[in-house]
Amino acid sequence: MGVHPLMRLHLQSAAMLSLLPIGLATPSAAATGDEMSGKALLEKYCSRCHAIEATGGSPLNGAPPLREIYLKHPIDELEYEFAEGMGSKHREMPQIQFSTEEVSAILDYLGSIAGTPPSQRLPAAAPRETEPP
Repeated sequence: MGVHPLMRLHLQSAAMLSLLPIGLATPSAAATGDEMSGKALLEKYCSRCHAIEATGGSPLNGAPPLREIYLKHPIDELEYEFAEGMGSKHREMPQIQFSTEEVSAILDYLGSIAGTPPSQRLPAAAPRETEPP
């Protein structure tokens, strides 16, 4: 008595998956918990308008991808803006305030897709102090 064709397909699929390196079985296996949490926050609050992936355009014309915002602005400015509610000239953009932990997770995620972790980003340049005449 032979093996049922569907069972054979299932066994073959299982055998093929077992040959894959462990890191390839799940696409996000390399992402940290903070990065995944940051991505989930961006999906929930920002992805309707902004691109939140490493590539691709934003769903809303004129809304910059968040990876570009991450690379364009100093890290301490981003921390402040996410914690206080991102300002925008677009009045329909919601003002969402994230906790310190959420800001950290968001920046970790954006750093992972931009290729530059937050710890390697420069803070805003300190204003120059002028010496008295």
